Amino acid sequence: MRHRTAPSGWLHWFLMLSEKQFRERATRELREIGKHVQSLMTDRALMRSLEVEVVSANPSLAGSPSPYLSLIRGAYTDATLMRLRRLCAPDANISLRRLIEQVSEYPAMLHDKLTGKELAADSAAFEKLATTLKANIDPHFSAHERTPAALESANRELDRAIDHLSDCVKRYYWIVADAYIDVHPG
Repeated sequence: MRHRTAPSGWLHWFLMLSEKQFRERATRELREIGKHVQSLMTDRALMRSLEVEVVSANPSLAGSPSPYLSLIRGAYTDATLMRLRRLCAPDANISLRRLIEQVSEYPAMLHDKLTGKELAADSAAFEKLATTLKANIDPHFSAHERTPAALESANRELDRAIDHLSDCVKRYYWIVADAYIDVHPG
């Protein structure tokens, strides 16, 4: 006996959360995403402190190639890249990109807070960010591409991504929870 499936449009409507349910779920997810972004920002601040307060202040470290510093810098960049890719993945459990795309299904929630054009721009920015993370940064991290110049270039892109996620978490938390969230380095 064959089972009939409901039309995808009807099934989608049936499975769709009410606006209140979506707000509650989105608020919880945004808090969790905010913790991840805050952790990324804290790691970035620690890495910058290492570079300024330790490496730059110590001529023997600043002027010589150090395998230890190369390891630390590469590990920071790799870890940051992977964490950002996870937050930008459309199908991850905790995904800011997925959450932003779902907000479009609740247009009444956007009233006076965000236009459809701004929402589309945010979605497009995530698409571009995911492409940049995968195509432009990921290939640079084989062992022979961990040069200071390659890491510096990649970290500039990662910094832009972290800042973008921070802005989006704050904006969408305000939209769905009608409150503010702090995602500054801890």
